[in-house]
Amino acid sequence: MSAQDTEEGDRDLFDMSLEELMEVEIYSASKKAESSFDAPLSSTVITGEEIIASGATTIEEALRLVPGMIVREESNGNYDVHVRGNESLPPGNFTFFTENSLTLVMIDGRRVYNYINGGTFWEALPIGLADVERIEVVRGPSSPLYGPNAVSGVINIITKQGFSNSESSVTANVQGGNKGTVIGSFNALKRLKNDKVSIGLSGNIETRDRDHEEYYNWWTGEYTPRSELVNYNNGNQIEDSYGWFEEVEMAKERLGVNAFISYDINKDVNIDLKTGYQNSVSQSAFFENFYSVLGDRTSESFYIDLTSKIKGLNIQASTESGVQDIARGSGFISTMDYNKIDLNLDYSFELGNLSLQPAFNYQQATYSDVPYIEPNTIGLMNAEQQLSNYGFSLKADYKLLNDKLRLVAAGRLDKYNVPDDVYFTYQFISTYKFNENHLIRAVASKSNRSSFFIDSYADYYVDGQVDVAYVGNRELLLPTMNMVEFGYRGKLSEKLILDVEAFRTVFENAVDFQPTEFYNSAEGPIIEFNYFNSDLISTQSGVTTALNFAPSDKIQMRVFGTVQKTELENYDKKETGINPFTMELPTYNRVDQENKRTPNFYGGMTFNYRPLDKLSIYSSFYYMSEQFYRHERASTSEQLGTTTIDPVTTLSIKASYEFAKGFKGFVNARNLLAGEKDQFGFADRIGALYLAGINVNL
Repeated sequence: MSAQDTEEGDRDLFDMSLEELMEVEIYSASKKAESSFDAPLSSTVITGEEIIASGATTIEEALRLVPGMIVREESNGNYDVHVRGNESLPPGNFTFFTENSLTLVMIDGRRVYNYINGGTFWEALPIGLADVERIEVVRGPSSPLYGPNAVSGVINIITKQGFSNSESSVTANVQGGNKGTVIGSFNALKRLKNDKVSIGLSGNIETRDRDHEEYYNWWTGEYTPRSELVNYNNGNQIEDSYGWFEEVEMAKERLGVNAFISYDINKDVNIDLKTGYQNSVSQSAFFENFYSVLGDRTSESFYIDLTSKIKGLNIQASTESGVQDIARGSGFISTMDYNKIDLNLDYSFELGNLSLQPAFNYQQATYSDVPYIEPNTIGLMNAEQQLSNYGFSLKADYKLLNDKLRLVAAGRLDKYNVPDDVYFTYQFISTYKFNENHLIRAVASKSNRSSFFIDSYADYYVDGQVDVAYVGNRELLLPTMNMVEFGYRGKLSEKLILDVEAFRTVFENAVDFQPTEFYNSAEGPIIEFNYFNSDLISTQSGVTTALNFAPSDKIQMRVFGTVQKTELENYDKKETGINPFTMELPTYNRVDQENKRTPNFYGGMTFNYRPLDKLSIYSSFYYMSEQFYRHERASTSEQLGTTTIDPVTTLSIKASYEFAKGFKGFVNARNLLAGEKDQFGFADRIGALYLAGINVNL
């Protein structure tokens, strides 16, 4: 069950006991519905009710409520999200290496992964907060269940449309405040009289301005107006005619519309059809422009998602098409048409205490910049290209010793077109439930990432005094992660629940991008940049602890934190840049060192208090310890290209009052205590956000 849809109808968070909150259903941990307490992997469920109560203004910000999550704000409403870290590998590279390419994000099981350069365009998700039934977060490698890119974990956003027991409801959230921020979303579901058909419609809109109109200037090491920005690669000052940073004050603009229909043919057969559209633009850290970390990216897309359940057979087929400009305003063609196709088939059957689930999955992505290339223009690929893979998996789940001992094994074979190779991933899990109050688990798993279009198919050539070529590599080994983990969940009392997980991961085959050749040709000197697998090995060891406490029926608390250390072996640290006068390539120094881009400690606390039946106050505290970010700029100026990010401390408070049944007015303060500091590294200095609005739940 979820916190909202139960036989008793709508329930407030305070109407549920701590034990009921911990028993909220989760699907993503094992691809079958089960109690979150019994889930065999490190996982967390946050309900839509808690997200709304917390005052989180985006799905990304709501992930600050989840243990094991690193969430940095780059500009107003744009976030950098990681599960446990392992980000910016190898250090000292270009901006696009900061993107999280190791976590698979899904909406109702539909992958919303971006294959241009990996990661998730969060602003391009078509749904809003009113759509969210719950968010399921699984920490640790999960490719055996979900295929490539579920390396550090899985974030599965379950919508009200995707929740099988959804009843008729109307949910809306509208708020506005400083920094030009306006946020609105609604979701309406109707269960028709025959009780077999459900229909739904939802929409969302969001506009935000930046905290300031200055950018960190790679050339001067200071925050300056756009007009003073200088390209650190060639020393040229930006001109008014350049398209970079077209809307200086804009942080994010987005809108989305979704429609849904579900038909329950009988108790064993169900068909769901979801479709939607989104249009978005954001100013965030993604693609290198040599002036500053921030840049514009735009996205417009349309999707169709069809799911069907026929007894034990689950079928999901989806497609998404659109156009994305990953570096709006650049001097090259950065706009691409794309289409993604996903097909998933799995069947579950029981043989006594043994459950078997074979599955087949096909994924295909096609990207093309050809329609936008004109004479005297240059694209990143200058072609239509395709990435695809098909995979076969089998999961076995066996219970013995009166269901106290549970053994889970999953294996998956994936055949890729790039590289032309087969990869095997696995997951071995053992849990032992001493009684209803105590459970321990052990996990050993391996997962891999997929290839990306820029890594594989880059074909970029610029004429100049020194010609520059970017060359893709279709023979790259896929980055992989191995993990060993031990965990404990315990209901220490009716008011206190503890969850502890200790993990060790080893990440290998990281992809690097560096100049590898500098030579003379008949047309003049040429610098060639290539993608290749580095010898870097990243080993991370850590412990995450979460404590849930409900001392009374008016107070609910959660305290959580992660202590970790990430050590790098065979890191080729770039010491100098290219010397165009002597035609010398950069120099490197191979070192072993700690990766301080991932904070050694991060976590938070939530405090939900209801002093009156109609009044509730939700406070959330989030903290990240000191971090160190080294950009490629450091190869020419260590001082200008490296920064120490002071500890980040944010406090957010939302106070809500129900002035009529189903209607709540609220005031919402976000990012208090942060002190207008840079949370990401060379990005915007984030200040407080103050909002007021109305929540509707009918």
